[in-house]
Amino acid sequence: MPSPKPTPKPAPRPTSSEPSKGFRVALTLLKIVAIVWGFVATLISLMAVVGAMTENGYARLLIALAVTVIVPLGIADKLLPEGQTKGGASIVTDVLAIAWLGVALAFTGAAKFTGSLYVREGDRLAIAGYKQLAQVAYLLGGVRPTFWEPTPTPAPVADGAADAGADAEAAADAGAAADAAAAVPAVVDASAPVDAGTPVDAGATGKADKTPAELFRDLSPSVVTIFVKKGEAQGGGTGFLIDEAGVVVTNHHVIEGATSARIKFENGAAYHDIQVLVDNREVDLALLAIDLKQPLEGGAPPDAKPLDLGDSEKIVVGERAIAIGNPLGLEHTLTDGLVSARRLHEGRQWIQISVPISPGNSGGPLFNMRGEVIGINTAQFGGAFAGAQNLNLAVPVNELKRLVKSSYPGRRKLGDPSASSSQW
Repeated sequence: MPSPKPTPKPAPRPTSSEPSKGFRVALTLLKIVAIVWGFVATLISLMAVVGAMTENGYARLLIALAVTVIVPLGIADKLLPEGQTKGGASIVTDVLAIAWLGVALAFTGAAKFTGSLYVREGDRLAIAGYKQLAQVAYLLGGVRPTFWEPTPTPAPVADGAADAGADAEAAADAGAAADAAAAVPAVVDASAPVDAGTPVDAGATGKADKTPAELFRDLSPSVVTIFVKKGEAQGGGTGFLIDEAGVVVTNHHVIEGATSARIKFENGAAYHDIQVLVDNREVDLALLAIDLKQPLEGGAPPDAKPLDLGDSEKIVVGERAIAIGNPLGLEHTLTDGLVSARRLHEGRQWIQISVPISPGNSGGPLFNMRGEVIGINTAQFGGAFAGAQNLNLAVPVNELKRLVKSSYPGRRKLGDPSASSSQW
């Protein structure tokens, strides 16, 4: 009996190891993005590292460019099979994409150590006019930059007299000192040259210039002393009134970590019930709220008017200004000087001013000679122990204007441990 014939098995379907066309296109696009972004990020990363050794722009660029290109190409050459040309271009592009993207990710991943290098490189690139590359450097360093655009030089007005105070610490408390200048920046002078014999004031608004004595008489009632308690330590700073509802401006670092505070006006009226409306670490500014009609001590409410906010885009290097503050606890001290520069530092714009300052001036107003606030005194350049004289920084008042709102839904009581400062 013949054996049955086995049932033939169906032939297996051919399988293809080749990826689909869509996948190949996506992979190619991804590689292009990795190469372009990786090259720029790696170049800037290496320029930032070389910048720690030399400020020379050509040296930074040439050294960084040589390492960026030669090293990965050398690796690719080692990986190419000897005598084989097919697929060589793909191997080279793969190596470039992986090497450049890897270096960029490694440097940005170590931002705790490399962040300041990126920020300084961003400053150098911005000052040299390469703002787009500077933006990349700041982004890699975790800083949101702002740039000051040049403004036309205005017509000169009458000469005035005064200063532009600035400071960098919440006073008295040595541990609460705040240093807003950690690296050596370069000057960005956004105005045309000013004749030293004819001081120019850039914000002609129809107001006449006043003497320092007149400005102090009119403005000092609206400047406050801020006493803060941070655990067992005590410190303080300066602030100023900006509206009739009782909103007071100061620096973020003055109230940072405060468990309680007291705001005192020139007439002695003091307030303990304080709410935080805005607390912005990035621009080192805070808005506080008090009930002007209900001082807890000191008698009658202060006869204080809201201060006028000027336009920091219209300031001119060389114009005169004054500051009223509380250096080393000496309440309502008047100082005078000049606007020394419009300075880019660590991705931010500052008003550099020439006036001796001390801890306690932080958060105080910087006035032009018409009595308008043009800045908020914030830092000694290089810190309190840097040994620099008359090199101080103020936050431009236009940064403050961006924080002022019609309402503040996130308001909280000062000292609330469950709240944290805002970021942007």
